[in-house]
Amino acid sequence: MNDNLQIHLLRQQIGDTICAAPSLHKLLDSYVEHLLNYFQAGCGFYTPFWYEELSLVSSLRVYRDDNWQASEERVDSLCALANQAYEADPSRYFLYSSNEEPFVCIRLQDQGHPETWLIFGLEAPLDETTIKDVSSIVPWLQNGVTQCRQGVLLNSAQTRIEEMTRGMAETMSQLVQAEKMSELGKLTAGIAHEVNNPIGFIRSNLETLVDYVDTFDSLFKELKSSAKTNEEWGNLITEIVEKFDLDFLIEDAHEIVNSNVTGIDRIRDIVSDLYAFSRKGNGTLLPITLTNVVERCVKLTKTRFDNNHQVVVNCRTDRPFCVGDASQLEQVVMNMMINAAHAMPTGGTLTIDISSTANRLLLKFKDTGLGMDKVTLQKIFLPFFTTKPTGEGTGLGLSISAGILQTHNATVTVESEINQGTEFVISFPLYVE
Repeated sequence: MNDNLQIHLLRQQIGDTICAAPSLHKLLDSYVEHLLNYFQAGCGFYTPFWYEELSLVSSLRVYRDDNWQASEERVDSLCALANQAYEADPSRYFLYSSNEEPFVCIRLQDQGHPETWLIFGLEAPLDETTIKDVSSIVPWLQNGVTQCRQGVLLNSAQTRIEEMTRGMAETMSQLVQAEKMSELGKLTAGIAHEVNNPIGFIRSNLETLVDYVDTFDSLFKELKSSAKTNEEWGNLITEIVEKFDLDFLIEDAHEIVNSNVTGIDRIRDIVSDLYAFSRKGNGTLLPITLTNVVERCVKLTKTRFDNNHQVVVNCRTDRPFCVGDASQLEQVVMNMMINAAHAMPTGGTLTIDISSTANRLLLKFKDTGLGMDKVTLQKIFLPFFTTKPTGEGTGLGLSISAGILQTHNATVTVESEINQGTEFVISFPLYVE
């Protein structure tokens, strides 16, 4: 094979390598293999050159006999010869010597990184034509390193752009969801306001009806008392009472009216709590009593827990005070309680514990539910992550709660084991008047 064809094939191999190399290390590996075969050299390797010195790392590999092997003793002498040639003329990027130990060194620059030196130990000196041909392809080799580095930077930038795009999409989804929640809050507040009006007059009517039932009860008692003094009149009264079962009607009317009053009071409390919960927080943090927030949320979530569930609230401090936005903290507590209910599908106990230390107020939620594994624990605060079936959860509850707690200078920790339940601990700065 003539020299022109050899250098042509070498250029083609280098061009193909530059186009196909997935990384800088693969590119340099291919450079060494192609050039070693072209030089018919005994060995070849590459190593970084920085701080004006070659770096012979312990993992240095040497290519010979068509495979990569551990470094050999000859590497040190070749590096010393390359250094001497560099010191003699630092401007040269193709270093060659045909002395007792012939070698070739090609210096490849890498912007922002150390130079890479390709060093080959030759079996025999090169002729002038080969030296000239190889010198002419050094810019090709350099261009390959530059393109590869730019490709890596481009891929990194593209990956970052994709991550930012996903983040923006998630943020936009959160904003849309937040807007929906805001509109839902306004709608709920409006409904609560409208429902309050009929509740008011129904409650007033029931109070009047209670008075009427009491009056009828008193009337029948007086009639019975009067009937005792008049036998004929007494027989008539007794006959009417037995015919219409008036004793039962009066007794049952008391129970019905009283239960209706209790029910309407319950509806009034729910509407009041719902209205308070739906109020949009204005972001102003004020001293609040955490027990009031918890009690309100316990009322609101009663329908989430059935007879197989038990919710226990313990307040172990006489200073349950912190600085915060009550409506926002109600959202956090609601999320914690609803998640606990979902974690106990067949029943269990949710214990809410309020305690304090010297300067912190602690709010703990401990359930006896299904628990979570370590992988799930690492993701629960990520937006849109949910373990619930499709359509039953957006995956925003805990991420929004974490954001709210952050604005309250509060921290949250969680511990969980499969089938052993989960415990969330929220720590607030304690407010002292």
